[in-house]
Amino acid sequence: MDVVAFEPANGAKSPDFGLLIGGNYQIMLKESIDRFLAECRKGISDFSGFGSIFFRLLQARVDPPLEVIWFYCAVSSRSSNLTGDDPLNRVLMAKDLFQLLAACSASCNGLKSIAILAPVLFELHRLVVDLPEKKLSLKTEKKLKREIECLIEGIVSYISICCCKDSSEEEASVVLLPCFADLVRVWTVDPLDGNQEIREDLRVFFPLISDEICLGLEGGGGVVSYLAGVIITEAFLLRLCLKFRVGLSRSELRKELRTWAVGSITGFRNCYFFETLVRMLLEPTLPVTSLLGSEDEVFLREVLYDAVILVDYSFLNSDSGIHPRAIMKSLAVTMLVVAHEALQFVRANGDQTKAISYINAFSESRLPSQLIKWVSSQIGMEEITSRPNVSTPQALIKWLLSLEEQGARVFDPNFSKLRAKLVLDMSKVDYEHTVFRPDSKKAGDNILFYIDNKGEEEDKGERDQAMIESMDAALLAAAHTMEFTENDGRRKRKEGRRAERGARVKFTKYHLQDNSVREKILTYSDDDDLNSGSAVENPLSDEDMEEMEQ
Repeated sequence: MDVVAFEPANGAKSPDFGLLIGGNYQIMLKESIDRFLAECRKGISDFSGFGSIFFRLLQARVDPPLEVIWFYCAVSSRSSNLTGDDPLNRVLMAKDLFQLLAACSASCNGLKSIAILAPVLFELHRLVVDLPEKKLSLKTEKKLKREIECLIEGIVSYISICCCKDSSEEEASVVLLPCFADLVRVWTVDPLDGNQEIREDLRVFFPLISDEICLGLEGGGGVVSYLAGVIITEAFLLRLCLKFRVGLSRSELRKELRTWAVGSITGFRNCYFFETLVRMLLEPTLPVTSLLGSEDEVFLREVLYDAVILVDYSFLNSDSGIHPRAIMKSLAVTMLVVAHEALQFVRANGDQTKAISYINAFSESRLPSQLIKWVSSQIGMEEITSRPNVSTPQALIKWLLSLEEQGARVFDPNFSKLRAKLVLDMSKVDYEHTVFRPDSKKAGDNILFYIDNKGEEEDKGERDQAMIESMDAALLAAAHTMEFTENDGRRKRKEGRRAERGARVKFTKYHLQDNSVREKILTYSDDDDLNSGSAVENPLSDEDMEEMEQ
C-alpha cells in the first residue's frame, strides 16, 4: 500500500481518515514507517508528502493515537531547516520538537501527553552525551549548558502539569500498537544501522532505563501508563545527572539533589513513575553510566534511597483511591525489597546512623500495615490474630516468604528472580530477634545508638559478629524506646549501662514533631536537611538532633 496515494489532487476532498481504524489503520501506519525508513537510508530528506497526510490524520481525531503523533513529528523534524551537527542547532531542534509534541498532544489526557515526550528526551540525552567531544569555546559551552538546563527544566515543569490532568484507569491501560517497536526505529535510524534487534533499538531510544524495564515495552504489549512512568523517570534522572556538572561541593550537591528529588516526586504524584524508579534501584547499577562515573552513580543511588525511603508520600496511600489497587500492591512489594536492599547498602558502607533512620522510617510508614492487610485479605483472614514482628524489612520479607511456603501467593510471577535472591538473603542472616538478655536494662536505656568501632580494634570479633547478626532488632528496639515531652520533644537520658572494655558509644537524641504534615520526613544527621521546600511541609531539621559521646 503506497501511502503517498492518499495525497489528493488540488481541490479534491481529503480521504475519510475516520475509517482508518483497527487493522486498516495499523497496516497503513506500518507500511508508512517501512517506506519512511527506506527513504531515510537512501539519504532522502523531503518528507512533505508524509507530513501532509499525517497532519490531516491528526486533525481527524480529537484524541489522536500516540503512534500517529510520533510519526508526524518525526517526518516534520526531518524536514526542518535546522540540520547538521552543530550543538546550538541541535538544542534549537530539541526545543522545536518539544513544542511540536506538546502542541499535538494538547487534547490528550495527562499520561499520553507525558508518554509522547519520549523522542525529545532521546534527542536531549544524545546531545548531552556528545557535548564533551565537541571542541567549544568556554563561552559557547556555558551558553549551551544553560540552554540544555533550561530545556530540561521546562520539560520537567510540563510533566508536572500533565500529572495534574485526570487520566481514567481506562485511558491509563490503553495498549500500544504492535508497530510501536518499529516506530521507535523512526527516531533511531541515524545512530543505528538498521540491522540490529528491536531490543537494541529500545535500549538506544530509552537510554536512562534498565534492560528489565525495557522488556515491558517489547512486543507491543506495553500500555500508555507504563510508558509515561518510563518518560517521567528519564526526565527525572537526566535533570539529576546534569546537577553534577554545576560544580558544587559534595555536601552542597547532596542537599541540592535531595531537595530537588523529594520536591519533584511530591509534585509528580505519579505511582507509575515511582514504581519505575524503585524497580531500577533494585538493579546493581543505575542506568546513568553514559552521564556519570561509577563514583557519582553510587552517590546518586544514596540520594535516591533517602528520597524514596525517608519520606512517607501521601499519594502512595492505598486508601486514597488515586491509583489502581493492583499497581499499589506491586509497588508496595517493590518498596519492601528496596528498603531491604538499602539497609544492606548503608551497612556495607558502615553507616549505622542512616540504617537507624531507614528502620525508623519503615516501621512508621504505611507499608507494613498495607502489606499485612492485603495478605490477610488474600488468604481469607479478616484479621490476623497475632500480628507478626514485622517492623523491619527483613522480618516482613521473611514472614511473607513463610506464607508463600504455606501456599499463599504474595510475590508476582515477575518477581521470580528477585524472590530467589530474597530467599538466599534470608538464609544468610538469623532474623530471630533475641537481642537483649534478661539482665540488660532494656527499658532504662532510652537511647538511639550505634557502635563506633574507631579506635577500638581489639577484642571486637565476637561482639561485632553478634551485632551484625542482630542489627535489625537492635536498631529497632533502641529506636522504639525513645520518649518525648509535649513541650519540646526532648527527654532526659537515663543512666545507661556502661559498655564493657571501654567501647565507645555514640548517643543521638531525636526531636520528632507529631504534627499533621503532608509528607513526613525522617532524617539522619550529616549536616544537611532532607527538605523539599514548599513541596514538603515541616521536615525534621538536623538542628533538632544532638549527639553525646560517652
